Amino acid sequence: MQIKILIIASAAAVLLAATAFAHHGTSVSYEMDKTITVTGTVTEFDFGFPHPSLYFDVKDEKGQTVKWGSEFLPTPPALRNLGWNKTTIKAGDTVVLGCHPSRSKKPVCAVQSITINGKAMPLGGGPGAAPAGAQRGQRP
Repeated sequence: MQIKILIIASAAAVLLAATAFAHHGTSVSYEMDKTITVTGTVTEFDFGFPHPSLYFDVKDEKGQTVKWGSEFLPTPPALRNLGWNKTTIKAGDTVVLGCHPSRSKKPVCAVQSITINGKAMPLGGGPGAAPAGAQRGQRP
């Protein structure tokens, strides 16, 4: 009986460790100490795991369309608890995101706040919340 318990406990420890190593750190990909504002038109919303993704078109200062992508930091279950579902955002919606820019300087960001068609939507606290002293700025 003790051997079974030891085997089960060992297996659980290995699975837990694997899960912890598999998850990425947001500060590796995004500048979590900076916040930018991006406005665009939604092309796709993927309410999937591990984090929902939003794709949208942004007009740059030259009037050219730039394809952006963003990652929500809360998971789908956390967003569901706040009233979200897979149809909360639809293609054609106008979004204004407060987000943490990509360290690579590509048009990608981690969502910190979002307004959809003029309505602010909750994202909860945690890593998506605005960091103290965050810099606000415009980025096409």
